[in-house]
Amino acid sequence: MQKGLARQVLVASVVVVALTAGAATAVAVTANQLSDSQARLDDLAAAGRVESQLLTGYVDEETGLRGYLLTGGTTFLDPYQQAEAASPALTATLRSRWAAVDGPPDAITALETAHQNWIDYAQGQIALVQSGHVDEARTVAATSEGKELFDSIRQREQTLDSWLSSATSRVADRVGSLQQRLTVLLTATLAALLVLTVAGCVVLWRSVARPLVRLAEATRAVAGGNLSAELPVTGAPEMRSLAGDVTAMRDRLTADLHTTRRSLEALEQTGPAVSALRTALQPAGEHIAGVRIAGRLDPAEGVLAGDWYDTVALSPTRLGLVLGDVAGHGPSSAVFALRLKHSLITALRAGLEPGQALTGVCAELVGVPPGQFATAFVAVLDTERGTVSYANAGHPAGLLLGPLAESVQRPSPAVPIVAPHGPRSWLELPTTGPLLSSIVLGWAWNTATAPFRPGDLLLAYTDGVTETRDGHGTEFGIRGILDTVTAVGAEDGPRLVEAIAAASMRFGGNTARRDDHTVVCLQRTRSRPAVPVLAG
Repeated sequence: MQKGLARQVLVASVVVVALTAGAATAVAVTANQLSDSQARLDDLAAAGRVESQLLTGYVDEETGLRGYLLTGGTTFLDPYQQAEAASPALTATLRSRWAAVDGPPDAITALETAHQNWIDYAQGQIALVQSGHVDEARTVAATSEGKELFDSIRQREQTLDSWLSSATSRVADRVGSLQQRLTVLLTATLAALLVLTVAGCVVLWRSVARPLVRLAEATRAVAGGNLSAELPVTGAPEMRSLAGDVTAMRDRLTADLHTTRRSLEALEQTGPAVSALRTALQPAGEHIAGVRIAGRLDPAEGVLAGDWYDTVALSPTRLGLVLGDVAGHGPSSAVFALRLKHSLITALRAGLEPGQALTGVCAELVGVPPGQFATAFVAVLDTERGTVSYANAGHPAGLLLGPLAESVQRPSPAVPIVAPHGPRSWLELPTTGPLLSSIVLGWAWNTATAPFRPGDLLLAYTDGVTETRDGHGTEFGIRGILDTVTAVGAEDGPRLVEAIAAASMRFGGNTARRDDHTVVCLQRTRSRPAVPVLAG
């Protein structure tokens, strides 16, 4: 089953929101990591600057001491003393920076120790010079000791510098990797959004825009008078539903157009007696719980037809249907139709089976001219037993439609058709005797029985529907009815009746109608009873 457009839009929206949220989260996490790495890189650079300043101070101390020892000039002690005074503060700053970058703390301690050892040596040398023992301070041993102590400071400083360089290299590589990841995430997100946007546009075009354009073109054709224009049923389920509603409206307009034309002709049949006949022939529309009734009658001349139908409630669980077609149309045919209608209804109310009712009514046709005859379809629906009993007097075969799963229980043949709400079986209810006429007096009609379960639908019609011909002389026939069932479905009886009437009218084109058209549908509901829907 195809998903509805609203559901597709909802799913696409969820996907877009999820994609955006995921991408935003990934970008935020990456950006936060990049910011942290950049801050760490700055801390490493700051630690390197302090370490460089401290090393410069150590070199100034060593240079000042050497000059003092060589010349004895006290001016050389100024750089030494300044560097010595600044050294504690720089060392404390370096220790703080070093802790911020998670450097090994023993490295700073080792540097401080090495520097303190050299300071102790330097102070001893200065004391010797100041006490007049210059030669002793200038001995090779003393000088070598000072060089070894200062080399120890340089080694400790190189250890710090190597660690800072390695850490800076690692963090710089991570910064580059995070920047690349951030670029990929942004590019991928934009590409995904672009793909979703293009896909959304394609789906909207194929599911909504294009079907809507086609439906609009077909609707304009209908509005221009082409009632046989095909209305495309494509696109999203919502569009197909809209097309189905427009088709139903077109079918109703087509049927009502014929009714309007016949009503204009009825202006010639407006005498009081004719009005009374017309009223008497209207179906009373009695109904029972569990059966939905729909019917439509379109006369060939005016609104006084030779066709007629009615339903009669025989008990709370039994409903009778009578449908007849008198030869000809107009006032004389209507009088004969009214006689047959009331006789058959009276027979059913008296408890006769359909076949017995036809047999009894035919016996009363003594004196009726042979040229005045009728076909009739009489059925009794029993919702308690789940059956339909019928008799057919030369009338077009009725159709019994039901879910395909139940077709194995039906009399053969039960032929499957494909309808919008699933496969269905259909079974013809053929004639069980000749038509009603004074020339067959004494004939006895048989009564046949078929299952009639919840969800089943009984379709009866007159030959004016099936014998409608197109411009090539082809009849609408039972195939036209089944094609309409396939297109519309058998779930909605009233809509099916309107669709069959409209399809037959469109099939006949603009040619004048020669016979009345009648379609009646009795539908066994699955759960709740429905009120009758009568038209015509």
